[in-house]
Amino acid sequence: MIYYKDNRFRFIELFNDETGMLIRSNVLEHGIETKQLPMMRSFPELIDIGIMGACNAGKSGLCRNAGVDCYQRGMLSHETNMSLDDYCSIIAQCGGRTFQIALGGAGDPNKHESFAEILRATRENRIVPNYTTSGYNLTDREIELTKTYCGAVAVSFYSNIDKNGNEDNPPTITAIERFVKAGCITNVHFVLSKKSIKEAVYRVRNGVFPEGINAVVFLLYKPVGLASQDYVLNYDDPDYRELLHLVTSIDSNWKYGFDTCQSPAIYKFAPGVAIESVEFCEAARFSMYVNSRSIAFPCSFGIEDDTFAIDLKQHTLQEAWESVSFAKFRERQSNACANCVTGVCRSCGLEFGLNLCGKIKGHLQWYSNSAPQ
Repeated sequence: MIYYKDNRFRFIELFNDETGMLIRSNVLEHGIETKQLPMMRSFPELIDIGIMGACNAGKSGLCRNAGVDCYQRGMLSHETNMSLDDYCSIIAQCGGRTFQIALGGAGDPNKHESFAEILRATRENRIVPNYTTSGYNLTDREIELTKTYCGAVAVSFYSNIDKNGNEDNPPTITAIERFVKAGCITNVHFVLSKKSIKEAVYRVRNGVFPEGINAVVFLLYKPVGLASQDYVLNYDDPDYRELLHLVTSIDSNWKYGFDTCQSPAIYKFAPGVAIESVEFCEAARFSMYVNSRSIAFPCSFGIEDDTFAIDLKQHTLQEAWESVSFAKFRERQSNACANCVTGVCRSCGLEFGLNLCGKIKGHLQWYSNSAPQ
């Protein structure tokens, strides 16, 4: 168990680096817990590091054939991967403050040329690495490294039930089965869009997910990269409302989770969920994103806009966290949510046109970051 005390924002955290459980107090006054939620942290608790600059799976056609609208444009990207030296420079600044690293980027992190060294360096600083992969060309060595060093691995789930009742994307299913068999804590990342929502409802209602997985994490489709605004869900979609009802009323052999961009919908339309289990948008408050060129952003979905970007080869992580750019993001986020009747939903300044609350005046957007353990 790792103990963290934030003197500036007056709260404490306990993080179990074996299970991934995080407990955060409310704001403390003279050592006594109040009802006020901490507004942010003095340093990011989670950093999403995009170590990959390109994607082999994307270039193979696997992702596009499976219906993936990659927000990182992996199939078109020709950036170089983050160097091991740059990665270690970032990690060295995080010891004792950051709990988890979510490895990602424009491709599968397990295909990075220094994957083993990256995982070892992360653990040596007592930080838990996690990552998401397509499972494309997964090797036994990658599975072994995952089992040894990672808190959890997530497989992007792009498979549908065909007319014969079989999964139509075998590489996805095979990767999940291999991780599970090896004893890795394995999650499924299922992207929710107008194209996939009925499939999600069917799978939850009938329990049609691979056996042995730890959790199904539903991620909201965002209109970034190769994605289209036409497929973005809103709070009033009846299938989406049904999904929220099902996950809170059906017993299953695994857990269900949602990324934080959906927290307003969970808060409003899933009343059976304890508010203590709901985390609202953490961008630039409890987490940040760093791309393969060591550019820091409040959010991984803001990579196409340099408005809030900070070059970590010119500045430290702490300087980025305390920068005017990040402060502007927090201000825009607060202003976007100023008229929210709940008073707790955090919006963001990326202006995607998302609305999962339904009670907010004006133009609202919701943010997600990578799902950790």
